[in-house]
Amino acid sequence: MAKKDKPVEKVYSKSQILQSKQFTAQRDVLKALLRDGVNYTKNEAISILGDFLTKEAK
Repeated sequence: MAKKDKPVEKVYSKSQILQSKQFTAQRDVLKALLRDGVNYTKNEAISILGDFLTKEAK
């Protein structure tokens, strides 16, 4: 039997994520948090944003 591979999540560049309608309200925050030249999955971008928003202010 052949093994079935897990579905591969799509990765997006910083500019693609910033253009997404899903992240319209958080665009400025993501612009500062995401690095240029790095690709992210949708879940990674959501996780980065969530981690930032739940941090305690200093």
